[in-house]
Amino acid sequence: MDFNTSMNYLQHPTVSEKSKRIGATLLGGMLGMACYYLPVSKDTFVNEAFRVTKRNAEKDIQALSTAAEEFSKHKLTNESKILLHRLNVTESFDAIKEKCKALTESVTDSDRVKALKKDFADNFKQYKKDASLMDSVTARAMSNIKWNGFKWGMGIGAALGAALSMLTAKDK
Repeated sequence: MDFNTSMNYLQHPTVSEKSKRIGATLLGGMLGMACYYLPVSKDTFVNEAFRVTKRNAEKDIQALSTAAEEFSKHKLTNESKILLHRLNVTESFDAIKEKCKALTESVTDSDRVKALKKDFADNFKQYKKDASLMDSVTARAMSNIKWNGFKWGMGIGAALGAALSMLTAKDK
């Protein structure tokens, strides 16, 4: 049997082609990162700010439930005492239960949710002008929106850069 070793059956990209593909992918990703600076719409901000508020309420409810369990065992930890103090809740089972109910209603009651979203929408222009006017919820919401744009932009840019580099390599 005579095998022709001079014939290249599998064509692997050369080192320079690989580096061009990697470079195009990185360049596309870096260009996509500019999505961090895209303007934020009012609706996106309001929805994200409400999502952050709801997440905070759920975390507080979970922590209060843990504090209630500790209180029932008469072993309230320092962390739970600090949480109760921060939320202005006395160290009693009924007070913890009432605070959980109030937190749940703050993010589920339709009238309260509408008022909260209206407040976010009304103050949106001020928040955009001066970040120092934001509280922790609105600052977190704005940060989440910008970083999501950054991640999506980087991913899409990298994919487009890789695809374009492959297309240009096939043409040669």
